[in-house]
Amino acid sequence: MIRVDATSFVPIYEQIKKEILRLVATGRLKVSDPLPSIRDLAADIIVNPNTVARAYRELEQDGVIATQKGRGSVIAERARPDAERDLKAHLGRVMDEAIAEARRFELDEDAIRGLFEGRLKSRADRKKGRPA
Repeated sequence: MIRVDATSFVPIYEQIKKEILRLVATGRLKVSDPLPSIRDLAADIIVNPNTVARAYRELEQDGVIATQKGRGSVIAERARPDAERDLKAHLGRVMDEAIAEARRFELDEDAIRGLFEGRLKSRADRKKGRPA
């Protein structure tokens, strides 16, 4: 359910946070749903347990998850509205970075739009089993 990309420049703990926010924002994780234990998630995605602990700690500080002695971590009562806002803000930052990078290569709006639409089409084709 939680995926990370070890080759990404984004720190793994940030990817874990983003994935949990995505799952909450899309309704796949709901209030009171349990999260995997730190050790179990670390084993599943093959990372150091301290990395997962950092992600969980920051999510708890942000009010997205709650940790209960003996029960582990669960999705907090107020998680969903914040998660949607945080996810949209994160995606906005990612898109802003991509646009800024394209501008550094002196691409105009039409070229940037074409690249974005081409990537969307390529992903849709792969999802349908067609070569990109």
